[in-house]
Amino acid sequence: MAFYSGFSFNENPTKKHDSVKPYKIVTKTKLAYLVDSVLELKTVSVKDVDLLNYYASLLKKNNADSVKISEFNLNELSFYSASDEKVLFPLVSLDSIPQTFNLILQNNLLSYYFSPFKGVITSNYGWRDKRIHKGIDIDLNKGDKVSAAFDGKVRFAQKQGGFGNVVILMHPNGLETVYAHLHKIKVKPGDVVLSGQTIGLGGNTGHSRGTHLHFEMRYKGYPLNPATIISFTEHKLQHHTITIKNTKKIVCAFPSNASLHTVTKGQSWNFVAKMYGISAKQLMALNGIDKRYYLKIGQQLRVN
Repeated sequence: MAFYSGFSFNENPTKKHDSVKPYKIVTKTKLAYLVDSVLELKTVSVKDVDLLNYYASLLKKNNADSVKISEFNLNELSFYSASDEKVLFPLVSLDSIPQTFNLILQNNLLSYYFSPFKGVITSNYGWRDKRIHKGIDIDLNKGDKVSAAFDGKVRFAQKQGGFGNVVILMHPNGLETVYAHLHKIKVKPGDVVLSGQTIGLGGNTGHSRGTHLHFEMRYKGYPLNPATIISFTEHKLQHHTITIKNTKKIVCAFPSNASLHTVTKGQSWNFVAKMYGISAKQLMALNGIDKRYYLKIGQQLRVN
């Protein structure tokens, strides 16, 4: 069974491991992936453990060639003031965010995406009960492990109103990820975590109808639709780079090669869909929503 980056636990290395070279560089992030891959196996052999020990020894011997989150200046993982970091969702001024720019989501420096939890989506981003639902709900059981999506620093980790027990991670590229309704929190503010690391256990705290993970992605406090960035069925990023657009009213994200339509007065989902020869259902899927809501003038929709 193959796992991360072509690595397979079916490989049979020699005792000296001189025939196993799936990685040119071993990082803590990659090692975390391997450990999680082992934990997903029904049975773990002595060879599996030996191989993990081998990679751990390479990491220790080859620190100069390994990119580690600890090399980041922690100030680079902070885009708020010290007092604002303690606020649930501080917002930076829209004037300080460029109108349009590309944002890299993953590479050897930023780390690689890891699914917070591989469960069924029970509620998407968008309007729900006359208010905007600013994240994705993922079904899980109480006590299931919830993982960090990317390397980053814990900014917020406590019980907070309707979110219940919530953890917020800051990432080096300006993104934040939010993990709410947790049963237990396994990190504390100021901790530096790796993608794939357990940050909490799934639960039903706060204003929650049944156990699930409420997962959000934000750029400097402004919510983004996670479904336009992540495939929650294939458990991977849709694209390595996205385009962030600041409309002075909202901040939104799209794949960098997507075509966008700006909504004008009187336009509906059906109207825009017909303009581009697609169905309203396809248009909604492209924009990561499953329920229609009234479009706003100036709003941008992805149309391909």
